[in-house]
Amino acid sequence: MSAAPPVPATNRARLVEVATADLPRLASLFDADYPNLAFVHAVVDGAIPGRAWAHFRNGAPVTCLVATTAPFCLAAGAMSPAFFAEAKTLLAGHGEVQLVHPPGPDTGAWAKQAGFTAGRRLHFTHPDIGFIAPPPAVPDGYALVRIDTETFSGLESPMARSIFGTGAQYAEHAVGFALVQDGQVAADAHGVIGGGLIELGIHTHPDHRRKGLASVALAAVSRWGSGQGLRSVMTCHADKTPSIALARKLGLTEEFSYPIAKAIC
Repeated sequence: MSAAPPVPATNRARLVEVATADLPRLASLFDADYPNLAFVHAVVDGAIPGRAWAHFRNGAPVTCLVATTAPFCLAAGAMSPAFFAEAKTLLAGHGEVQLVHPPGPDTGAWAKQAGFTAGRRLHFTHPDIGFIAPPPAVPDGYALVRIDTETFSGLESPMARSIFGTGAQYAEHAVGFALVQDGQVAADAHGVIGGGLIELGIHTHPDHRRKGLASVALAAVSRWGSGQGLRSVMTCHADKTPSIALARKLGLTEEFSYPIAKAIC
């Protein structure tokens, strides 16, 4: 992931909210290897709810902040101490924030000064865009179903709800598969789609963990994405051993790690 050169700390330019029609202008700030890129494009395309702010110079964006309704928020362009302070203010009331930002020699210190704490996440994918995950072997007693509006309304996954918003929006813009037992969703996997990518996420009910259900549901989403010409990606905290094992079991390999700035806003 390339790093944008920092701007002087004296640059106090304000971020202004970007109108929906102008969101596509922000895409130029995000390189092809930017992590969580599917989230950026999903917000720009209106596939998931979100807001964005940017600083423009001569009509072109030079810095931006993209906030989803989930914890994931994404920064790109020229970083400065002022950016992190302003981002903290703009995200007030957001709750948990995991702010992805370009790496740089000073960005961690600037984020800490603004009240964030440092963290790292890992990015997994497969180098072959035509890669197809192994077919899911559904365990006895479970049924694999495509998540529809009704299924989505009954999910207990707080992350899926925070990312996708309403069931209607989910049905139009997202894809997911669930393993169901006796009418209860035991595990649900989803894909955020954007920029030619499908970013995978999973939630397993506590009563059904350690049964291999997560890899089955994730494989179903990844295989669907491959059929649509989408490259599967998956990210997780650097110390989240079970998620790392899931990504590898799915056939994905670690490409890089990247910094995040964490806070409760």
